[in-house]
Amino acid sequence: MSIRSFAVVVLAAAASLFASAVAAHAQDTQPPAPAAESADAALRKSVVQIAVKQELRRPSTPWKRESPERFGGSGVVVAPGRVLTNSHVVEQSSEILVESSQTALPIQFDLIAIDTTRDLALLGTTDEAFIKNHAPIALLDGLPKEGSRVTVMGFPMGGEALSTTSGVISRIEWAEIGRNEELGMRVQVDAAINFGNSGGPAFVDGKIAGLAFSGLDNSKADNISYLLATEEIKRFLDESAAGKVDGNTVTDVTIQTLENPALRAKLGVASDVAGVVVIDQKGGPLLAWDIITRLNGSAVDNKGQIAIEEGRKVHMDCAVGRFVPTATDKTYAVEVIRAGKPMKFDLPAYTRADRVVAEISDGNFPYLVYGPLVFSPMHMDLLRETGGWMIMAQSPITPFIGDDRPSGGKQFVAIASPLLSSPLARGYEVEPGQTVKSVNGKTFANFREFVQVLAGLKDEFVVFEFNESGCERVVFKRSEVEAATEKLMDSNGIRRQCSKDVRDIWDKD
Repeated sequence: MSIRSFAVVVLAAAASLFASAVAAHAQDTQPPAPAAESADAALRKSVVQIAVKQELRRPSTPWKRESPERFGGSGVVVAPGRVLTNSHVVEQSSEILVESSQTALPIQFDLIAIDTTRDLALLGTTDEAFIKNHAPIALLDGLPKEGSRVTVMGFPMGGEALSTTSGVISRIEWAEIGRNEELGMRVQVDAAINFGNSGGPAFVDGKIAGLAFSGLDNSKADNISYLLATEEIKRFLDESAAGKVDGNTVTDVTIQTLENPALRAKLGVASDVAGVVVIDQKGGPLLAWDIITRLNGSAVDNKGQIAIEEGRKVHMDCAVGRFVPTATDKTYAVEVIRAGKPMKFDLPAYTRADRVVAEISDGNFPYLVYGPLVFSPMHMDLLRETGGWMIMAQSPITPFIGDDRPSGGKQFVAIASPLLSSPLARGYEVEPGQTVKSVNGKTFANFREFVQVLAGLKDEFVVFEFNESGCERVVFKRSEVEAATEKLMDSNGIRRQCSKDVRDIWDKD
């Protein structure tokens, strides 16, 4: 090889090495390709902090809101622009603000649906940036397995950042979940859940396995907390989409266990017979001493339990509580032994939503101001506030307090507040909670009919009679009541004489 040829080869090799070095340097200085978002990061993005301004209404002053209070909770995105949380976090709120690490400023949300019987609420927004940056997380199908690892996220008190705790699924049971001891499926975990965690999600295998709603006082138990199971969430979301949230189906049957040997001997049941004994069922067809052996297809044991998935034993009410009636399937089956003979009945399915003494979850209590008297349909909040004196006074509402059957339009009309200060009330005594029997001898089935009776009066005097023993009659001159009502409203800060649900009847303002 000539010197010239050798030089060309060397130069070519050098150029190649230089190009390789440049390429390697360029590769080293390129920004790394973005890594795929971790599953944990996606879950964290779905958890939001909720700030609420709550302005409560009291049953005794249903025309006004109390001074606002501010507090917060947690929530999780379950659909585009939809956040799930606890009802106790957002009920009777006048403002709901939601934020997360992806929001520059808090975003106003609306209350879409609420269910105090399951302690659930659904919030919504149309904010495009929120929808884009907060992908929903799927709900776990079925119940999680005991022993599964669970991660609970939320915004408990003591800091602003998202908090994460972990533990295991300890127990699954059909037990109290609602404000008025309503039953549902709950999941016990040993992960810490503190004030502010309410409404936050618990994740198992990257899916929502439940919603935090309760924890026991640490002085009584260490790290025992509860989640609302996803089946409760799904039923709530389905009801919300259908336009009526009414809670779980209830049995409304009082029973006792069939464990005692003497009780079994009296009923003449063989050792292979299992079930529970009926004490009472309002309206029948079950009778005292009936033995319930199967409920909605599930065998009932002597302790009043049934077996569900994975052989778990839960309270027998679960067999009915899980039943969702449809337009074509509105009954569930009950098999009993009556006087030694097997019998089967189909019972109507219903919830607590339409009972006589109902729950008003949004705080918009119906009312009518008539002179110094304020009337309202009897509801659970008014009952709680007025106490139990009506029981001693032989009030007709007493049998209905624990009656979950549909009302059929029946309501009791009650005094909602103490007498407003007025000369018209001189010498009279009324107690909040006492119920109206008649107006000028005319009776009525519910609050709207009561308002219709008052609106149609032409008599000189108005006479109110009450149901409870010892309650005196109240008599007014109708012209004096009409003349005094506006002044009474003004002195008590009452803007409207009645709630909007009866303004179509009481058209005097």
